[in-house]
Amino acid sequence: MAHFPGTNRKLPALMAANPVNYARIGRLSTAEALCAALHIMGFTSQARELLSPFRWCNTFFDLNKELLMSYARVNSEKGIVKIEMEYGLEKSDTDV
Repeated sequence: MAHFPGTNRKLPALMAANPVNYARIGRLSTAEALCAALHIMGFTSQARELLSPFRWCNTFFDLNKELLMSYARVNSEKGIVKIEMEYGLEKSDTDV
């Protein structure tokens, strides 16, 4: 994996709803990733609007409802990690 200068960021663990990667953790389409970022930042109506053209729009929210709400409430990386651990979504260093 390449290392880039500056602060690196990634989305917390979520399940994909797209037909190619259905229910796979962390295998989001670009639309799902943008939607998740918007939802976590509090732009829920924009998040829904972004996914509305896709048949699996509601499935994404059904699969990730609790996670998205939990992630939106925390304000630190430690909080995200805690949620991922509670749901059994944390990855070890050997998982790539």
